[in-house]
Amino acid sequence: MGHNVGHGWLWKTAWKDSPMKYTSRGLRRRRNTNKWEVILSHHDPLTGEIVTTYHTIEAKTKRQAERARDELIVDLEVKGGASGSSTTVREYLKSFVDYKEKSGTIEPRTVKGYRAEARQVSRYLGDIRLCDLTIADVNGWMADMTAQGYAPKSVEKPFRLLKQALKFAIAQDYLAKNPCDFCKPPKRVKPKINALDRAERTRMLGLAVRAEAESPLGMAIELALTTGMRRGEVCALRWSDLGDDGTITVRRALGNADGGYYVKEPKTGKSRTIPLTEHTFAILCAMRKDTELLFRKLKLPAADPYILGTQEPESRYYNPTQLGKDFAAFCKMNGFKCTFHDLRHTFATMMIAGGTDVRTVASYLGHANVSMTLDTYADVDPDAKKAAVSKVAEAFDVDMSFPADDPGRDDAAGAACASGLTFTVEQLRAMLAEAERREADHASA
Repeated sequence: MGHNVGHGWLWKTAWKDSPMKYTSRGLRRRRNTNKWEVILSHHDPLTGEIVTTYHTIEAKTKRQAERARDELIVDLEVKGGASGSSTTVREYLKSFVDYKEKSGTIEPRTVKGYRAEARQVSRYLGDIRLCDLTIADVNGWMADMTAQGYAPKSVEKPFRLLKQALKFAIAQDYLAKNPCDFCKPPKRVKPKINALDRAERTRMLGLAVRAEAESPLGMAIELALTTGMRRGEVCALRWSDLGDDGTITVRRALGNADGGYYVKEPKTGKSRTIPLTEHTFAILCAMRKDTELLFRKLKLPAADPYILGTQEPESRYYNPTQLGKDFAAFCKMNGFKCTFHDLRHTFATMMIAGGTDVRTVASYLGHANVSMTLDTYADVDPDAKKAAVSKVAEAFDVDMSFPADDPGRDDAAGAACASGLTFTVEQLRAMLAEAERREADHASA
């Protein structure tokens, strides 16, 4: 195949393990012209079927025609397998996503997203042959989506998939160039963080605490507001994750794929331990004790149920989709305007505004690096910026207070005195005149 890209054997299977080789099937001259028809065949890289293609060359003699035909074959094979192939963008993307799924390099949730994005691309470009795809086609598709009201993010994601797929085709010698390399998706607008203010988050937590005895929704809200956990992480918690030292460990999450939810590693692939508030820890300990008593009373075998799921040996988790619906109903009933994920934003915002260092906030949230936390939450609290200005004056050993009690001093003199300067007005005017003279000399030179 010419290149060895990870899990290449899977791709070879999808492409029938056939490098792009052209075979001459005929050469005939068109009557009374110097044009010759060249008939070639090759294996379609996706279907494995033999495809016949027809090409026109110019030559005065048969020997010249044969040389031109051979040059054509070399040119087609150098350009790659898409040339002259009937493979469409739709067929290629489907095969590419199948390959990625079989390779095991991406998780089922990502596969589901890729299939949705591939369908998005195919609605606009699917019928175009891969070898005919142009820069204008790609730019036109993105412009059409934008004109139809799609957000920049909704255009960028399928574009990234197409670019990745075509890049892989080049690595496998099936394409000569990637049209996406010369295109730019619409500029993404940074979404505004919707975090609850102190009054609203306090009201929400109070309502959640009162509802904890009746529904797992109450505890889900408290965990999200006080730990910043994601929805899929909250639903995947088991009692073994609750430590006796007042902490809880995020070891798994629930991902959503075509077949429904499945248990997976946390987003960064690493577990993290989060300290709990005294109230949250006490409530969870009481809930765990109730479960243990229930198991003993019913003489059930030892098990490790989901904290918010059914309390039985074959525990069923609190479905994240259902949690989202329950939370939406809760918000509508109580006048809140937010999603469950906004509780994570609320937690991060209040921690940063409270003076917690960003590295600690990042460890709570399970971000891969601190820069991600900074990029997301650096501008969410303008009040914190205003409060920080006092730190500027504190960083200098200069009295920057304004002596307003001196009625005989004008503003300029007062400011000069406050900053420790003793220049007179005449001295300042002379300095300004000298600066203007030097500037004029420099300009004339």
